Amino acid sequence: MTNIIVGVVSHPRNLHDSKTLVEAISHANGNREINKPIKQAVCDRGYVGVKTVLGADIILPKKALKRDNRYQRDKKRKLCKRRAAIEPIIGHLKSDFRLSRNLLKGQIGDEINLLMAACAWNLKKWMVLYQALLFWLKKLTSNMGFWLKLRFYRMKPNLEKHSF
Repeated sequence: MTNIIVGVVSHPRNLHDSKTLVEAISHANGNREINKPIKQAVCDRGYVGVKTVLGADIILPKKALKRDNRYQRDKKRKLCKRRAAIEPIIGHLKSDFRLSRNLLKGQIGDEINLLMAACAWNLKKWMVLYQALLFWLKKLTSNMGFWLKLRFYRMKPNLEKHSF
């Protein structure tokens, strides 16, 4: 399953992007296995100036170098396109999951609102997957019923040949 939210962080005031990266990566590392910390973080241009954070290399979108071959250019482009998938998720959280306006009080209310929106997003993803699974199981069992009826029809004894 893709595009699930693995970690959210709420800040008490509006900070520059480069100042929020340490907390975000530490929170995401806390949700991963101990032996597998994040090695690469693909960020937007707001994180300019930061090269590594908590052992993770920060990759920023930039023009391809002349010495890069086609494979290296395509690899960099693919990483940055994947990063671009995050922005629509944030937009959906703001519009569909009521993240644009917070009615809960204080910093704790901000954190609760953010966490509930992220949980609702992930729950929606799981429900869509579950619904697709049920659809295919229903389709499979409806076809299976045809074959079972055909099998039992063949096994039914012919009573006209027997005289009682």
